[in-house]
Amino acid sequence: MSLHRRPGWTLPNGHQVRSNMEAALCDFLVVNELAHEHWQGGFELEVGTGALRLYIPSVTLTGLRKDAAAIVIEPVDSAQPGSGVRRLQALRRERGRDYYVIIIARQPLHTQLPRDAYDAIFPLEDFEPLRLFLRSLA
Repeated sequence: MSLHRRPGWTLPNGHQVRSNMEAALCDFLVVNELAHEHWQGGFELEVGTGALRLYIPSVTLTGLRKDAAAIVIEPVDSAQPGSGVRRLQALRRERGRDYYVIIIARQPLHTQLPRDAYDAIFPLEDFEPLRLFLRSLA
């Protein structure tokens, strides 16, 4: 049983999601036959002033890796505190060799997100660049 509260809803494919962005990403992954899981696993990361915070990836690809690292995909809709960006920075700082972090965000947000929060960033408005990138790993 997960320690993480799971608000959200279940899609017709049986996957539980927490946002419309995550639902759109899940639909894209399913259509492209990219195996993935939502909100599985989790561990604590040191965020900000040394406080430990639980991190559970929104989406983890289960059939692909990048240079032996697990690929996590995080939908991000804000650069403001509380958006999860600090946790992504901590994930890359503490476990960057184990996880390859992809952010999905609206195009105008790309320049506002700190570069150390992700390994790759793709637009929510067009999943084709993400599809091409993921296919290049297969």
